[in-house]
Amino acid sequence: MKKILFISSSRADYGLLRNVILETKKDKKTRIFLLVTGSHLSKNFGSTIKEIEMDGLKRNIIKKKILKNNFFEKDISNYISKMITSTSNTIDNLKPEKIVILGDRYELIGCAIAAMSHRIPIAHLHGGEVTSGAIDDSIRHSISKLSHLHFPIHDEYKKRLIQLGENPKTIFNYGGLGAYSIKNTKFKSKLNLEKKLGISLNKKIFLITFHPTTLEKNESRYQITNLLSALNEFKNILKIFTSPNFDHENRIINNEILNFTKKDRNAFFYSSLGHLDYISLMKISDVVIGNSSSGVLETPSLGIPTINIGNRQKGRIVPVNVINSKYEKRFVISSIKKALKLNKKRLIKIGSPFYKKDTPKKISQKIISFKCNLKKNFQDLI
Repeated sequence: MKKILFISSSRADYGLLRNVILETKKDKKTRIFLLVTGSHLSKNFGSTIKEIEMDGLKRNIIKKKILKNNFFEKDISNYISKMITSTSNTIDNLKPEKIVILGDRYELIGCAIAAMSHRIPIAHLHGGEVTSGAIDDSIRHSISKLSHLHFPIHDEYKKRLIQLGENPKTIFNYGGLGAYSIKNTKFKSKLNLEKKLGISLNKKIFLITFHPTTLEKNESRYQITNLLSALNEFKNILKIFTSPNFDHENRIINNEILNFTKKDRNAFFYSSLGHLDYISLMKISDVVIGNSSSGVLETPSLGIPTINIGNRQKGRIVPVNVINSKYEKRFVISSIKKALKLNKKRLIKIGSPFYKKDTPKKISQKIISFKCNLKKNFQDLI
């Protein structure tokens, strides 16, 4: 029986990987395991492992706690080191045929290094993308070079993987899992969301997620105070914040948001909404604001006007529902006003550039059936 090991370190990557994991689990000749680590196991981030367990995957989970409350440069190195050891021990015990990694979190480079040392093929999702404002960019490309099977979400990203020297025969664009998931999700009703969140949702809604832009050192306070100052200009609107990633300077952002919510009776902070609650709230929001990848990858499927602030997502394909904004207060205010005037029906009709049919099923089948060659030849373009 084949063994496939999936890795998940956050709510964000599990929300995308979920349908692939469940599809792969259906295969009677394949046994799946899920190495759960990172913020999933942190109370400060909502202990989102519970969301995985609710999907009937409790028996498939292997827990590896690596994060503490500290976050300085040396801590990243320590977390990566711990992840190499944890993944290596897991591989040694399970002896999986393949490892599946999505994205670009720093924890995941440790998983890829461990897989390389054990000579286990890696299937990588969301490679070929560019986010030049964050360390994730280098990590993503590094994982791609360590991987043997690739699932980019757009042909432009496929071309970039080829530019990195990857074999075109190992690269498959079956579309974006986020776009597919939203098209095939039964959303929570407004009433159920109100019960879960403990607030009334009868006003206009701004859904806000702002992460550290990790390559812009010591700029987080300036960036978040500009955003909050801009939001303060919009009265009688619900401002719902979700937690920033566990990255450099995340405490600065977190503390500024918490102080803001104490002063604005229409502002609320949630450490983690969970994937279903998050996209259900996104669906009824008037504007999504911040610098999260979900604003670029998922909101187009719902036609929700989105403000993408700063450089964290710089380099990604920008769908028509997304308005790029500089950090300064006046630019953020101007962008929000512009977003509030956009025609949602038109945006919904245009849809997402990342959507394709049967995305998780096609990815799952390819992961199971593809024969990876550990001997990778660099594909020269000249």
